[in-house]
Amino acid sequence: MKNQYVGDIGDYGKYSLLRAFSDAGIKIGVNWYLTDDDGSTDGKFKDYLKKDKFRKYDPVVYDALKQIDESGNRTVEAVQNINIVPGAIFFTEPLCSKGTPKERAEKRYKWLSDSLWALSGTDLVFLDPDNGLQVKDDPSARGAEKYVLPREVKEYWNSYHNVVYYCHRGRRTEKQWQEYMREMRKTMPGTRIIVLTYHKGTQRSYVFLVRRMHFDRYRKIIDKILNDWNGVFTDEGIENDDEASPFILSDKEFVIYNEQNVTLNGSITNGCLHLESCVYGEDYDSEKYYDFTAEDTKKLFSIMKFDDFLSSCREGHLIWMEQFLKDNGIQPKTFCY
Repeated sequence: MKNQYVGDIGDYGKYSLLRAFSDAGIKIGVNWYLTDDDGSTDGKFKDYLKKDKFRKYDPVVYDALKQIDESGNRTVEAVQNINIVPGAIFFTEPLCSKGTPKERAEKRYKWLSDSLWALSGTDLVFLDPDNGLQVKDDPSARGAEKYVLPREVKEYWNSYHNVVYYCHRGRRTEKQWQEYMREMRKTMPGTRIIVLTYHKGTQRSYVFLVRRMHFDRYRKIIDKILNDWNGVFTDEGIENDDEASPFILSDKEFVIYNEQNVTLNGSITNGCLHLESCVYGEDYDSEKYYDFTAEDTKKLFSIMKFDDFLSSCREGHLIWMEQFLKDNGIQPKTFCY
């Protein structure tokens, strides 16, 4: 995002999209991925602010952007101050493009850490890079400040946010475009992908990565946007019915690991996960039980697929599991004997 883009016709769709989620009770976090203005003509498509026919889609956002444009203060701070997206939290620290490759990478890691802290507590984090997703995932590359990196999307996801990021199709073929929009599914099991494309001005797309437990709610909000904007926003149709199906886990019993003197077993009953850890020694025996509510069970397996969770537990044992649960705000009842 650059300040020179503020008020452009693309901004109209973007803030209306975010506002629809905010109005539905979703707490929004915005990382601007702010970069310096470049003196180009990008962001100059503002004639729509002189045509009232555009106002019908979202009068509140239209009037706010018109006010910003007339003030001459086209900055992200002006957008924040005018409260276009009620209750949103913003991260405005610019991305650094200077220094050696090592310096750029180190500064970016710090920048990401700061943004995660600033946007904690939000439900949906919007990432607004100039260009979209950089598939090669290299923070040291020249020009990387114009992109969101896959590792950054995953960091937000692992911090228990749903994520939406801006991108544009560019010169990709249809096959390349479909593969690009699904890119994050390779490293983020359990994601549900919805892609909305905005057709005023340059084509702009928004890739939503949504947890299964939130999918129905987000789907309803997006369907309302599609109806209200009547062809201005379209659905790329990434999901199919099977992938969007409700979260269901059948009752089962399973062994996670059974090693010398250490075991971890589990079961799922009526949608609730139960785990039992046993440690046997010459001088003591220890048993620890973890009882998850149905809501915590849904939350856990919206973050990570069932099989992936078991594999990670086998690799990292209780130390990994307890830290993972803590990091994601999952607090099962525990009992020790």
